[in-house]
Amino acid sequence: MQVYDKMNNAGSWSIGSRIDQMLEDCGSLCEDGGCNTAAGDLNEDEILNIQDLITMVNHILGSDLVADCALEAADMNIDGIINIQDLISLVNAILGSARSSDLNGHASMDYIISGDDMLIQIYSDVDVAGIELSFLNDSKLDIELKDNNHINESASFIDGVNRYLAYTTNMPFDGRKTEILIHSGGSLLQEEIVIMAVDINGDILKPQSIEIANYPNPFNPITNIDYSLPKDDFVKLTVYDLRGQVVDVIFEGVQSIGEYSHTWNASNLPSGVYYIHLQAGDLVKNHKVLLVK
Repeated sequence: MQVYDKMNNAGSWSIGSRIDQMLEDCGSLCEDGGCNTAAGDLNEDEILNIQDLITMVNHILGSDLVADCALEAADMNIDGIINIQDLISLVNAILGSARSSDLNGHASMDYIISGDDMLIQIYSDVDVAGIELSFLNDSKLDIELKDNNHINESASFIDGVNRYLAYTTNMPFDGRKTEILIHSGGSLLQEEIVIMAVDINGDILKPQSIEIANYPNPFNPITNIDYSLPKDDFVKLTVYDLRGQVVDVIFEGVQSIGEYSHTWNASNLPSGVYYIHLQAGDLVKNHKVLLVK
């Protein structure tokens, strides 16, 4: 290793002292040419098994942190963060499961206050293999995964942080709707809860969205509006003008997951630009249209 110190008038003792400090901070990563530990082998015994899995769970929960080469081995996807993604990747490595083609999965989440409790509902379009959740609170709260007895659950409460993991070592979560109950969590705010869901590859499920389009566009005076819903929800389809005023309500009511189409007749409106506003629960989409008469 060659080190260049460009500080003005730095002496050999100063440079040597800094090199020693760098090596000390580096730890085992700088011994004998660096780490040779295989990805996922947290206990460095050259075998991937349940011991490595439990070690990673404890690290993510903050109850028993790993360091040096074990920390490098834990970062399965080499993104600098040890989380549920690495945990599911380790499960797959232990089971010898090959990675599936990219699933490009999406998920949306509803936060429902039920008495003193908080219910989180996760809707996904692919199978869920793991969930990581954390939030600040003055005391430990019990967290329960509903209707998934085959899923492993682990939790911790350290320094005011509640952490929770739910992960599979066999079959994915049941169905495409997952519910997590935080007992006595009714006072928690949605923005205070950090939650991540991953698919069977360990890839993060991206926020779910709604899609909307119309044809023809421009139109005169009738156009067809198509949209898709990722889950059952209360839907409102309205039209705004450039001043932000509602000029028409095309549909309002509960609809199930799926694709829908409505016809909008704008014969009573002048030519111009309008915005079709689609709201389904907490999902919102605006679409620009042009009426030409």
